Amino acid sequence: MVKLRKKLLICTEKRSPLPESSRKLIIQMELLAQQARFTVIKEIIRIPLIMNISHNIVITRPLKDVAAYLSDIANDSVWQEDVLKSAVTSQGPLGKGTSGYEIRSVMGFPMRTEWIVTLYEPEKRLLFASTNSAVPYEGSMEFEPVEGGTRLRYRFSTKAEGIAGLLDPLMEFFFGFRFRANLENLKTILEKS
Repeated sequence: MVKLRKKLLICTEKRSPLPESSRKLIIQMELLAQQARFTVIKEIIRIPLIMNISHNIVITRPLKDVAAYLSDIANDSVWQEDVLKSAVTSQGPLGKGTSGYEIRSVMGFPMRTEWIVTLYEPEKRLLFASTNSAVPYEGSMEFEPVEGGTRLRYRFSTKAEGIAGLLDPLMEFFFGFRFRANLENLKTILEKS
């Protein structure tokens, strides 16, 4: 490599053409360097970025009322401004294995995701995860009785890859803000009823 560089400098100073073998070698090295850059970029894009959002809120309503409202998936589009439609697609009461979908407005575009309940303890907690989504996610709602009402702990995390992963800081800001606003809306709705 060092010999090739010296040869290149000598040829450049003398303004003489490079020998054919050296030119081919330089072209091969440039191609390898370009492939290495693309490989590094592809690997950086493939690194999953995890976004975790959590928020606690106290709602001045009995735990039973808060849990019942949130267990009715049809209410999702009422208290979450960005949910356009949501429904359960499986049969039977809400429980582990219940599946459904939602259509959510993400930066002005409708995005359909399908989900499944992974754990359900009535009036204690509900865990869910995506089964079909552009960005895989999981979340939980935990209910705790407190003096004068109910504490709701809502957690949501995504594992973004590719372009979505590169936009992670922007998405975390946008979704974090929307997440808190939705929970404040939930509080207002439940406390007024």
